Amino acid sequence: HSASVVFNLGGTLLRCGCKRELKGTCARLATGNMLEVICNDRLGKKVRVKCNEDDTIGDLKKLIAAQTGTRPEKIRLMKWQSIFKDHITLDDYEIHDGMGIELYYN
Repeated sequence: HSASVVFNLGGTLLRCGCKRELKGTCARLATGNMLEVICNDRLGKKVRVKCNEDDTIGDLKKLIAAQTGTRPEKIRLMKWQSIFKDHITLDDYEIHDGMGIELYYN
């Protein structure tokens, strides 16, 4: 897209002025299949992250790292007793909008 575009995602305005074809992150923002995942480390930090269903756990870790300041390789995400693997998508793990995930630090 040639002009600056604003996406409204659940009250959050995201501006894209990339001045190129609609692809990558811009295309994913336009599709509207985003969800919000709540990550709680149970030490007082709760992080709300907006991501896509087709993002991998590794992508989610990078988004969490950007908000918390922790390196992505030091983050471990779990639900009950299962540790999520980096190469598997959120959709494959059946992670839905508003779902809570346990956040641990290695």
